[in-house]
Amino acid sequence: MIGKDRNIPNPQLMAFDVDGTLLRGENICGCIARNIGRSAEMDAFERLRSREEMTIGRQAMLEWYAPFNKPKLIGYLQDLRLAPGVREGFARLRAEGIKIALVSITWQFAVEWLAADLGADYAVGTGLTEDHQLVHFWPEDKATWLEALLKKLELERHSLVAVGDSHGDIPMLQLARRGYFVGSDLPQELPHVHHWPDADISAIVADVLRFRHS
Repeated sequence: MIGKDRNIPNPQLMAFDVDGTLLRGENICGCIARNIGRSAEMDAFERLRSREEMTIGRQAMLEWYAPFNKPKLIGYLQDLRLAPGVREGFARLRAEGIKIALVSITWQFAVEWLAADLGADYAVGTGLTEDHQLVHFWPEDKATWLEALLKKLELERHSLVAVGDSHGDIPMLQLARRGYFVGSDLPQELPHVHHWPDADISAIVADVLRFRHS
């Protein structure tokens, strides 16, 4: 594994998980569920672990959302609380010309809304087609999607920095040249990742930029 103290030659792409990383407290699905009177069901869904159970849970959420259009669901997201330093950190990344990607397994329409609000360049999540079919996006898909994005941008793997908070971010953090984990317990699979629980995002960005200007 890559050692923690080795420099990044030239970070050019930063990938961020959303729930628990850029958002603190209530997550996207929980926020929507609370606003449409589905908090109890959502609490049960949050305890699901198997892929099959989560697939069934996602399908159930689509049924909850059926009476609402996307603009209405997105309107509920105004209640979400950003992690400290998100806007400041993203502004610094844009000023440096570093691309920003939001990479999440939650709903893509919500991730795209947040990306537009924060000025991120790319967004991906679990998709929903016009005929209400699910396009699933799982933790391992984060790394696959980022590899494809690096190729599209003609960037090397060492130019990628990733930030996450949970076991679902392990594939993405293992791919990245440098990683930051803002969750409480660092997974043993990530010995090379910097563990900054509940970190201010602007502080992480400042740490990354140290290497660009060294």
